[in-house]
Amino acid sequence: MKGRVLESAGGVYRVRAGDRELDCSLRGRIKLGPGSIAIGDLVEVELLEDGSCRIEGVLPRTGRLARRSFAKRREQVLAANVDQVAAVISVSRPEPDFFLLDRLLAVAELNDLSALVVCNKADLLGPGEGPLPSGLRDYAAAGYAVLPVSAKTGSGLDDLTARLADRITVLAGPSGAGKSSLVNALVPGTDLRVGEVGDRSGRGRHTTTSGRLIPLGGDTYLADTPGVQNFEPAALDPAELSMAFREFRPHLGACRFSDCRHRNEPGCAVLGAVEAGEISRHRYESYLSLLEAAEQAARPWERGGG
Repeated sequence: MKGRVLESAGGVYRVRAGDRELDCSLRGRIKLGPGSIAIGDLVEVELLEDGSCRIEGVLPRTGRLARRSFAKRREQVLAANVDQVAAVISVSRPEPDFFLLDRLLAVAELNDLSALVVCNKADLLGPGEGPLPSGLRDYAAAGYAVLPVSAKTGSGLDDLTARLADRITVLAGPSGAGKSSLVNALVPGTDLRVGEVGDRSGRGRHTTTSGRLIPLGGDTYLADTPGVQNFEPAALDPAELSMAFREFRPHLGACRFSDCRHRNEPGCAVLGAVEAGEISRHRYESYLSLLEAAEQAARPWERGGG
């Protein structure tokens, strides 16, 4: 049978095959492979005579959300075979981390994934602030759907639900932004553990310790991933990075030099757009930060691992 990995814990993988959910172990030869299995992976499973289930093989991946794993010195796939990234950011507590948001969106762009920005805790917006915090207006101008929602009051959840339909969407963002609360609100009965934000630090505490793929019916799935405070994309090509920023694209063919990295080269159309206010300063600084990381990578990272 073929199935999809929903979650894993202690070497046991929960796999959905048809209308069944099976707890499976790994065939020995797979354990010796180059990387681990991620939620969302499509696998071949076999039911054994003793009633147990075993994963016999892993099918090739398509879209994925991945980052560098510094502990294992290779790529860590957070979710495989995904169609869309929903980058979750909060109005406050914790304060919005726009550099992290930019990195999540850049990875989505470089992996040809749809992306949207979910602004949670919209109930904390003060009078006169409008539907969005000012820092998020640059993303709407760049063409991203920016959805103000509140897991607490339920506002905006109908719009978000419509955008999840018939897709495998991974929720990603910092601890404390309310990803688990959103899942609980979107999927009644899920009952994921929700943490509080520290009074002194203003930062969230990890409540999701491993990824989980939640079926919403039909071909719709929602992946809840552990909160991230730092997100280092893997296998970045410096020459392609500018394409990960949507608002850069109209200017990329107008630079004086064809190999322009948009740092300080004369005749750079991207720099000109920043000076003219057509590209926001903080988005440009996010690009420079990612460019430096890509150029200073000490050695190639092994891809496909956990």
